[in-house]
Amino acid sequence: LIVDEGDPFNELLFNKSIENIKSMGIFKSVDSDILDGSQESLKVVNLTVEEQPTGEITLGAGAGTGGTTIGGGIKEKNFLGKGINLNTNLEISESAVKGQFVYSKPNFAYTDNTLFTSVKSSTKDNLKDYGYKVSNTGFSFGTTYEQYENLFFSPEIDVSLEDLSTNSSASNNLKKQEGKYEDFYFNYGLNYDLRDSVYYPTTGSKTTFFQTLPLVSENSEIANTFAFTKYKTLNDSNGMVGRVSLYLKGVHSLGDEDVRISKRAYVPYSRLRGFEKNKIGPIDNEDYIGGNYVSTLNFSTNLPGFFTTVENIDFSYFVDVANVWGVDYSETIDDSNVIRSSTGLALDLKTPVGPLTFSFTQPITKKSTDKTESFRFNL
Repeated sequence: LIVDEGDPFNELLFNKSIENIKSMGIFKSVDSDILDGSQESLKVVNLTVEEQPTGEITLGAGAGTGGTTIGGGIKEKNFLGKGINLNTNLEISESAVKGQFVYSKPNFAYTDNTLFTSVKSSTKDNLKDYGYKVSNTGFSFGTTYEQYENLFFSPEIDVSLEDLSTNSSASNNLKKQEGKYEDFYFNYGLNYDLRDSVYYPTTGSKTTFFQTLPLVSENSEIANTFAFTKYKTLNDSNGMVGRVSLYLKGVHSLGDEDVRISKRAYVPYSRLRGFEKNKIGPIDNEDYIGGNYVSTLNFSTNLPGFFTTVENIDFSYFVDVANVWGVDYSETIDDSNVIRSSTGLALDLKTPVGPLTFSFTQPITKKSTDKTESFRFNL
């Protein structure tokens, strides 16, 4: 709760308190009543909650135009009845295996700080197609707290061990990077959240900045990520809300070494529809290697006039613009500095077996080497 007993009553802070309770995910329903107190200046707040099971065991498979995956996990939102979050998951796709265990303790020692730690492992096997394989194992721990009003600070220590192996079909540039790496990073994030609601925002904005800084690393890279999202109500009567989002990322080497293949930047799959996952940008040995820079700009709006009688369906229109460029380890590879853009319609359908998402997309601008997709489906 943001408000305390004896504080002046503030409806905005009270509504945010209710959202905080709902976002914990441990109650099926949260109802509130505000009554007059024993004096005119006093209020009595009654909160009624209905508990629900907080543990989940999942086993599933995903299919889509971006590929297929199988996996599962165990999640607990209220471990030992103390609000502790546990989450462990495993995911297997055609060329990668990755798993993670995350522990998160909100309001650690009654400080309003969230303490979290995670253990992760992943393997990306491209030996057959592109001549290299990357294995990574590591752990991290950190905290999140509200530094100023609506401004959250998230410092984190990250330690990882990486093994990059190649075979004869790998490019010469990749063969130079072969070896074992020990990385010790300090990461931190800043999150400035001015949205009117965490669940379905209609106005406001959210700004995030994340930076990774190498403390001890044989191949030191620094990465900066910035994202800004603005929401605006376009039509009050039917609930039409517009959304615009900017995403920027840059990865640089602090020494004479090149940025490792595992550290290079790719356009997030959700921010550029109409193109296959990680199939745009610079190419080395027929492999899309990402770049040193990524930028995206996304416009979207929901279309409440469609399927108004069905609560489980969301229909939207979008325009995606993105670019990935920069090859620091070779002057002969085309850095592919070309704007990619697309437009289309998206449909989200909530079903008993999970959410279904469809998108029908028409690329507007692209490069001849990019691989496009006009239809995307995910379950």
